Amino acid sequence: MSQRQLRKFVESATIIAALSLTLTGYSVAASTDMFLKMDGIRGESADDKHRDEIDVLSWSWGITQAATSHIGSGGGAGSADVKDITFTKYVDRSSPILIKNTHSGIPIKNAVFVVRKAGKQQNEFLKIRLEDCFISSITTGGSGGQERLTENVSLTFSRYTFEYRPEKKDGTLDAAVTTTGTLAGH
Repeated sequence: MSQRQLRKFVESATIIAALSLTLTGYSVAASTDMFLKMDGIRGESADDKHRDEIDVLSWSWGITQAATSHIGSGGGAGSADVKDITFTKYVDRSSPILIKNTHSGIPIKNAVFVVRKAGKQQNEFLKIRLEDCFISSITTGGSGGQERLTENVSLTFSRYTFEYRPEKKDGTLDAAVTTTGTLAGH
Protein backbone atom coordinates (compact mmCIF):
# COMPACT_ATOMS: atom_id res chain seq x y z
CA MET A 1 0.00 0.00 0.00
CA SER A 2 1.42 3.36 -0.99
CA GLN A 3 1.79 6.29 1.39
CA ARG A 4 -1.07 8.09 -0.37
CA GLN A 5 -3.37 5.05 -0.17
CA LEU A 6 -2.57 4.58 3.51
CA ARG A 7 -3.35 8.24 4.24
CA LYS A 8 -6.69 7.97 2.36
CA PHE A 9 -7.53 4.79 4.27
CA VAL A 10 -6.81 6.44 7.66
CA GLU A 11 -8.85 9.53 6.70
CA SER A 12 -11.79 7.36 5.59
CA ALA A 13 -11.63 5.21 8.73
CA THR A 14 -11.57 8.33 10.92
CA ILE A 15 -14.59 9.83 9.16
CA ILE A 16 -16.52 6.55 9.41
CA ALA A 17 -15.69 6.19 13.12
CA ALA A 18 -16.72 9.79 13.87
CA LEU A 19 -19.94 9.41 11.90
CA SER A 20 -20.86 6.14 13.59
CA LEU A 21 -20.27 7.63 17.04
CA THR A 22 -22.46 10.61 16.13
CA LEU A 23 -25.27 8.48 14.74
CA THR A 24 -25.31 6.08 17.70
CA GLY A 25 -25.60 8.91 20.21
CA TYR A 26 -22.32 8.01 21.89
CA SER A 27 -21.42 10.27 24.76
CA VAL A 28 -18.82 10.15 27.46
CA ALA A 29 -20.54 10.21 30.82
CA ALA A 30 -19.06 12.29 33.57
CA SER A 31 -17.85 10.07 36.37
CA THR A 32 -19.14 10.31 39.90
CA ASP A 33 -17.92 9.53 43.41
CA MET A 34 -20.36 7.96 45.86
CA PHE A 35 -20.12 7.65 49.64
CA LEU A 36 -22.25 6.14 52.40
CA LYS A 37 -21.96 7.34 55.99
CA MET A 38 -23.67 5.25 58.66
CA ASP A 39 -23.66 6.03 62.38
CA GLY A 40 -21.10 3.90 64.20
CA ILE A 41 -19.75 2.14 61.08
CA ARG A 42 -16.37 3.08 59.59
CA GLY A 43 -15.50 2.47 55.97
CA GLU A 44 -12.19 2.88 54.19
CA SER A 45 -12.68 6.03 52.12
CA ALA A 46 -9.50 8.10 52.01
CA ASP A 47 -11.31 11.10 50.50
CA ASP A 48 -10.67 14.36 52.40
CA LYS A 49 -14.38 15.26 52.64
CA HIS A 50 -15.62 11.71 53.27
CA ARG A 51 -12.80 10.08 55.26
CA ASP A 52 -13.71 6.73 56.84
CA GLU A 53 -17.04 6.58 55.03
CA ILE A 54 -17.94 3.67 52.76
CA ASP A 55 -16.97 3.97 49.09
CA VAL A 56 -20.03 3.00 47.03
CA LEU A 57 -19.63 1.43 43.58
CA SER A 58 -23.32 1.43 42.60
CA TRP A 59 -26.77 1.79 44.15
CA SER A 60 -30.45 1.30 43.44
CA TRP A 61 -33.71 2.28 45.06
CA GLY A 62 -37.33 2.50 44.05
CA ILE A 63 -40.88 3.26 45.00
CA THR A 64 -43.90 1.68 43.34
CA GLN A 65 -47.46 2.97 43.40
CA ALA A 66 -50.41 0.62 43.14
CA ALA A 67 -52.60 3.26 41.49
CA THR A 68 -55.28 2.48 38.95
CA SER A 69 -56.67 4.70 36.23
CA HIS A 70 -60.03 3.22 35.38
CA ILE A 71 -62.45 5.13 33.20
CA GLY A 72 -65.39 6.22 35.29
CA SER A 73 -65.43 5.59 39.01
CA GLY A 74 -63.13 3.34 40.97
CA GLY A 75 -59.71 4.71 39.99
CA GLY A 76 -57.26 6.21 42.40
CA ALA A 77 -54.00 5.99 44.21
CA GLY A 78 -53.09 2.97 46.24
CA SER A 79 -50.41 2.82 48.84
CA ALA A 80 -46.82 3.40 47.86
CA ASP A 81 -44.38 0.54 48.29
CA VAL A 82 -41.01 2.01 49.26
CA LYS A 83 -38.28 -0.47 48.43
CA ASP A 84 -35.09 -1.06 50.39
CA ILE A 85 -32.11 0.92 49.13
CA THR A 86 -29.21 -1.25 47.98
CA PHE A 87 -25.54 -0.33 47.75
CA THR A 88 -22.73 -2.26 46.08
CA LYS A 89 -19.39 -1.75 47.79
CA TYR A 90 -16.04 -3.42 48.24
CA VAL A 91 -15.53 -5.78 51.14
CA ASP A 92 -13.76 -3.56 53.68
CA ARG A 93 -13.45 -2.94 57.41
CA SER A 94 -17.17 -2.13 57.61
CA SER A 95 -18.11 -5.62 56.37
CA PRO A 96 -17.87 -7.54 59.70
CA ILE A 97 -19.90 -4.81 61.47
CA LEU A 98 -22.54 -4.84 58.73
CA ILE A 99 -22.80 -8.64 58.98
CA LYS A 100 -23.09 -8.43 62.79
CA ASN A 101 -25.76 -5.71 62.59
CA THR A 102 -27.72 -7.73 60.05
CA HIS A 103 -27.54 -10.94 62.08
CA SER A 104 -28.41 -9.25 65.38
CA GLY A 105 -30.93 -6.72 64.05
CA ILE A 106 -28.93 -3.80 65.44
CA PRO A 107 -30.43 -0.48 64.29
CA ILE A 108 -28.51 2.32 62.61
CA LYS A 109 -29.93 5.70 63.66
CA ASN A 110 -28.84 7.66 60.56
CA ALA A 111 -27.30 7.00 57.17
CA VAL A 112 -26.39 9.56 54.50
CA PHE A 113 -25.64 8.66 50.88
CA VAL A 114 -23.86 11.31 48.77
CA VAL A 115 -23.16 11.41 45.03
CA ARG A 116 -20.85 14.03 43.59
CA LYS A 117 -19.15 14.80 40.32
CA ALA A 118 -15.62 13.51 40.26
CA GLY A 119 -12.78 15.82 39.40
CA LYS A 120 -11.91 19.39 40.27
CA GLN A 121 -15.25 20.90 41.36
CA GLN A 122 -16.68 17.87 43.19
CA ASN A 123 -20.24 19.20 43.40
CA GLU A 124 -22.40 17.06 45.69
CA PHE A 125 -25.58 16.99 43.63
CA LEU A 126 -27.50 14.12 45.25
CA LYS A 127 -27.96 13.42 48.94
CA ILE A 128 -30.26 10.82 50.47
CA ARG A 129 -30.71 10.89 54.25
CA LEU A 130 -32.18 7.83 55.94
CA GLU A 131 -33.39 7.54 59.53
CA ASP A 132 -34.02 4.54 61.79
CA CYS A 133 -32.32 2.04 59.49
CA PHE A 134 -31.87 -1.70 59.66
CA ILE A 135 -29.74 -3.79 57.33
CA SER A 136 -32.26 -6.03 55.62
CA SER A 137 -29.76 -7.96 53.50
CA ILE A 138 -26.06 -8.40 52.88
CA THR A 139 -24.58 -10.63 50.19
CA THR A 140 -20.87 -11.02 49.60
CA GLY A 141 -19.11 -12.65 46.68
CA GLY A 142 -16.67 -12.45 43.85
CA SER A 143 -14.77 -14.46 41.29
CA GLY A 144 -11.16 -15.50 40.81
CA GLY A 145 -10.35 -12.78 38.29
CA GLN A 146 -11.39 -9.85 40.47
CA GLU A 147 -8.90 -7.67 42.28
CA ARG A 148 -11.33 -7.04 45.18
CA LEU A 149 -14.45 -8.75 46.45
CA THR A 150 -17.75 -6.88 46.47
CA GLU A 151 -20.93 -7.06 48.48
CA ASN A 152 -24.47 -5.75 48.27
CA VAL A 153 -25.96 -4.13 51.36
CA SER A 154 -29.68 -3.31 51.57
CA LEU A 155 -31.18 -0.93 54.11
CA THR A 156 -34.75 -0.53 55.23
CA PHE A 157 -35.66 2.72 57.00
CA SER A 158 -38.54 4.67 58.54
CA ARG A 159 -37.90 8.10 57.02
CA TYR A 160 -36.04 9.48 54.01
CA THR A 161 -35.05 12.85 52.59
CA PHE A 162 -34.12 12.89 48.90
CA GLU A 163 -32.29 16.05 47.82
CA TYR A 164 -31.15 16.85 44.28
CA ARG A 165 -29.29 20.00 43.24
CA PRO A 166 -29.32 20.82 39.51
CA GLU A 167 -26.14 22.15 37.98
CA LYS A 168 -26.18 25.64 36.48
CA LYS A 169 -24.46 26.49 33.19
CA ASP A 170 -21.53 28.02 35.09
CA GLY A 171 -20.91 24.72 36.90
CA THR A 172 -22.22 25.80 40.30
CA LEU A 173 -25.17 24.09 41.94
CA ASP A 174 -28.66 25.54 42.01
CA ALA A 175 -31.06 25.40 44.96
CA ALA A 176 -31.98 21.94 46.19
CA VAL A 177 -35.15 20.18 45.10
CA THR A 178 -36.18 18.02 48.05
CA THR A 179 -38.80 15.48 48.99
CA THR A 180 -39.29 13.54 52.22
CA GLY A 181 -41.26 10.50 53.18
CA THR A 182 -42.21 8.55 56.26
CA LEU A 183 -42.95 4.85 56.03
CA ALA A 184 -46.02 3.72 57.93
CA GLY A 185 -45.63 0.73 60.19
CA HIS A 186 -41.85 0.69 60.17
